[in-house]
Amino acid sequence: MDNNENKLLLRKIEREKAARKQAEKILEDKAAELYERTQELHAANEKLEFLLGEKSSELQGIFENIVDAYVVMDLQGNILRMNEAANQLFGINLEKEQVNVSSLIYPEDEVYAMESFNSLREKGYFTNYQARVLTRELGVRWVQINASVVLDNHKNPIAAQGIVRDITEQLNKSTTLSFISEVSQEILGKTSFREIGAILAEKVSTFLKTDDCVVYLKMPEQKYLQQISAVGAKLDEKGAIINPLIIPVGTGIVGTVAQTGKSELIDNTQEDSRYITDDAKRLSELTVPIAVDDQVLGVIDAEHRQASYFSKNQLKSVRAVSNLVALQLRSAMDENARRESEARNTKLLEQLELSNRELSEYAHMVSHDLKSPLRSISALAEWIKEDNFEQLPHESKEHFVLLEATITKMEELISNVLEYASVDRVAEEFTPVDTHELLQEILDLIFVPDHIEMQISSKLPTVSGNRVMLQQLFQNLVVNAVKYNDKPLGFVNVSCQDKDTFFEFKVSDNGMGILPEYHEKIFKIFQSLNPDGESSGLGLALAKKVVEVHHGEIWLESTADEGTSFYFTLSKKK
Repeated sequence: MDNNENKLLLRKIEREKAARKQAEKILEDKAAELYERTQELHAANEKLEFLLGEKSSELQGIFENIVDAYVVMDLQGNILRMNEAANQLFGINLEKEQVNVSSLIYPEDEVYAMESFNSLREKGYFTNYQARVLTRELGVRWVQINASVVLDNHKNPIAAQGIVRDITEQLNKSTTLSFISEVSQEILGKTSFREIGAILAEKVSTFLKTDDCVVYLKMPEQKYLQQISAVGAKLDEKGAIINPLIIPVGTGIVGTVAQTGKSELIDNTQEDSRYITDDAKRLSELTVPIAVDDQVLGVIDAEHRQASYFSKNQLKSVRAVSNLVALQLRSAMDENARRESEARNTKLLEQLELSNRELSEYAHMVSHDLKSPLRSISALAEWIKEDNFEQLPHESKEHFVLLEATITKMEELISNVLEYASVDRVAEEFTPVDTHELLQEILDLIFVPDHIEMQISSKLPTVSGNRVMLQQLFQNLVVNAVKYNDKPLGFVNVSCQDKDTFFEFKVSDNGMGILPEYHEKIFKIFQSLNPDGESSGLGLALAKKVVEVHHGEIWLESTADEGTSFYFTLSKKK
């Protein structure tokens, strides 16, 4: 090695020694600085303890008298002191452990908490800070914090203090009231039970913070429950339920609740053999009946993947909502049933109207077809009689008399059938009809024997109706009363009473009377109590139909051998 190489090596060694000395100097300076900072921090802590000692009497009074939790911490967030209320809330023993407030913050609220803590250091205080905290025994709790910075004699911040109030129950009540209010407003006036179910499923799932909630419906005549609304995975892109379950009453947790009418809270469905897996298996289930007067109309069923997720307070809240919804749901179901009934009635009325129209047309056709050959028979009989009457034996002449009477009776019967079938055709041709005047006209048309006294009330009213039909009604009743009066001194009385919304007429006599077993029979078509065959059996049937067309009723009271009273009503509606 030559001198040049030796010189270079020595220079390199000298530079390394110088660099090492420089590094050692830096380490010594940093160590000294760290020691000084440690001493300063120790001094600050001693000063804080000294100040806290000076304030001990004041703080002790606060600690003993304040109801809310009281916490003191350093500026790094280390908790220095707590009162008894804080110990009970957080479940912390500072004598056994050192705790930083960051460990008490609910994970989802960490960013918000740090922003608030930085604000405290900058502004010196904050008020009404709300967030969730983690406690050892009470779980997650909502708290409201009012905090301020503690200053030394030189106005320098050395610590922070805060009053912590547990507002979990208050928020729960507020949330529940809001939940109930929202559901009440949303379902108000709704008449579709599917729409009510959709609102209920959405609101309950939001309140319980679960993505699975289904509403089942049980119609009164059904023995099973059907899913009518849901949220989450149960719905397709159009909002319809995918493969809706039908659960028999008494089957599964939902079916059991529908059967018993009692709510159930299941913490672990794996331990309950009644659990029915729908779209996915979940561990927690909350099931509440929707019932009115012990009648279960449906069931609210919510599930969550986490075990022991739902609380008893949540169960109470959902139960309160179910009671509210039950009334509206029953109203909707009643309205739905009413609409279905009205639709059926409308269809029946249309069918009845068509049948009546066809019957009327058929009656006119039949009456025409029957009267034509009947007139031919009558004419032929008359011709035979005129040509051969004198040559006929006495017995044959009597047969001709019977034949003429039968033809007349047949023609009268055909006319009565036509009148009966024609009643509905003039049902709406109503005009004011003076019934007293109408009765006088009828008396001028019919024959009343001298031994029968007619008693017509002078207070008979003017009614709204079809004059021709009302004439048939009164005439049939009066003629029957006269015709079947077997007393030497008989009477027929026609009167009326005003019954506010209708008139009640009465046609009574002291004739032979009618036995009770025939009171309904005589109003049926072609039914007659007269054995001689003079009656067609259509008179009272026609009277009944006329009364019904006028929105009234007809009935009778009678005692055999003493007389009969026919009653009928006519509505005052025009």
